[in-house]
Amino acid sequence: MELVEGTVIAMHGPLVRVQVGDETLVVASRRRLNWEGGTPAAARLVVGDGVSVEMQGEEGVIVAVHARCSCLLRQAPGKNRAQVLAANVDQALLVFAAREPKAKQGLLDRFLVACRLAGIEAVITINKVDQGCEELEAWLPVYEELGHTVLRVSARTGWGLGAVKRLLEGRTTLFCGPSGAGKSSLLNAVYPGFQLKVGTLSESTGKGRHTTTVAELMPLPYGGFVVDTPGLREFGLWEPTRLELEEAFPEIASRAAECRFPDCSHRHEPDCVVREAVEAGIIDSGRYTSFMKILEETADG
Repeated sequence: MELVEGTVIAMHGPLVRVQVGDETLVVASRRRLNWEGGTPAAARLVVGDGVSVEMQGEEGVIVAVHARCSCLLRQAPGKNRAQVLAANVDQALLVFAAREPKAKQGLLDRFLVACRLAGIEAVITINKVDQGCEELEAWLPVYEELGHTVLRVSARTGWGLGAVKRLLEGRTTLFCGPSGAGKSSLLNAVYPGFQLKVGTLSESTGKGRHTTTVAELMPLPYGGFVVDTPGLREFGLWEPTRLELEEAFPEIASRAAECRFPDCSHRHEPDCVVREAVEAGIIDSGRYTSFMKILEETADG
C-alpha cells in the first residue's frame, strides 16, 4: 500500500482524475473523507483540491483532502447549500461578451462579491470587442474607477491576448462567466493545444449554449493552470453578511456611516447619504441596484 499526493483535475461521476507529478490517475473516492483543517461548508471534492490517494497496485482511492487555500462559493441552484466552483485558485477571469449575449451588470457584481469573499483576485475580461462594446462603456469605466482590472480582448482577432497570457503565467486561474461569452474560445486562443469545443448563440434566445459541461484543471505550457467552468446564467451568493457585502461595495460603505440612522437600509429613510449619492450620479445606479438586490437575499438584510 502506498500513499501519494496529487491534485484533482476533473470529476466524472464517481471517478476522479488526479494529477500526480507527470502522471494522471483515474481513481475512486471514499464516501467519508478526512478533511484536513476541518470539514468545509461544501464538503465535496472539486477541481483544484489537493488530495491524498491510497494506491494498491494500479488501483487507487482518495482518502484525504488537504485544507483549501481558497474556494469560490455560490448557492447551489434550487438548493439551500453551498457549491464550490473550484478550489485553490489564485485569480478569476470573469469573462463577458462585449455585445452578444448581453452582459448583465448584476451578474458581474455577484461574481465580484464572491471573489472578494473567497480572497480571490478578480479580473473583468470583456471578450468579442471586435463586435463593438458601446453598450458596456456606459458602466464599465465605473469598475476601473473602483480599482478593478478590466481587460478588453478578442479571441477571434487576437486583440489583447498578450495581456491575458501574462496574467496566467505561473498562476492558477479560474475562467468563469455566462454561457456564450467565449470562455472556451478565449482559452483556445491563449493556448490552441486545449482544443476545447466552442459553441454558438441560440438564435431564439440570444443566449449561449453550454459547451463546457464539467470544470477541468488544465496545465499551461509556459507555467500555471487554468480552470474552465460551464457557463453560469445565475449566481446566488452563499450567506454573505451585511458587513461583507458593504465591504464589496466600497463606494456605498464609505458613505453609509454618514447616514442619519446607523441602521439605515438605504431604501426610504430620510437623510440617506447613499441614496443622495445615487441620485447625484456619484454612486452608479446599477451598482446600487445590485447591492440592494443582494442585501434583500441575505439573512441580515
